[in-house]
Amino acid sequence: MIINEIEGVLENTEFSNGVYFFEVNVKGDTFFVLQLQNGCDKLNTVKLRFRENDVSIAKNAISEISISNIHKAIVKSIENGHLLARIELLYKGHLIYSLVTNKSLKKLNIKVNDEVYFLVKAISIEVLCE
Repeated sequence: MIINEIEGVLENTEFSNGVYFFEVNVKGDTFFVLQLQNGCDKLNTVKLRFRENDVSIAKNAISEISISNIHKAIVKSIENGHLLARIELLYKGHLIYSLVTNKSLKKLNIKVNDEVYFLVKAISIEVLCE
């Protein structure tokens, strides 16, 4: 299993009911993260980590959905396995990996160089302080 890792700048932190809510800027895009601990200071460079199986793919923009981390990327490569396909995405100079079923890949009709959206739930992302 591949762990995706991208760098950003922590712009905002809120705390309520034992949960931290982070806003992290990644080259102009905001990622939202929910986490139980916090050791980061505002305006620090942080790393965001999330597993490839926590990354969903959409061919079109989705506006009415509870997932707030929806960002555009370009399909760089597709590796088909027996049941699963690993999609390698290029996002602002970072490689992001998504693991989807071959059935989903076929339904979406995704090809190399297509522009897609990748989606990650805030609870699926971990913030690591530098």
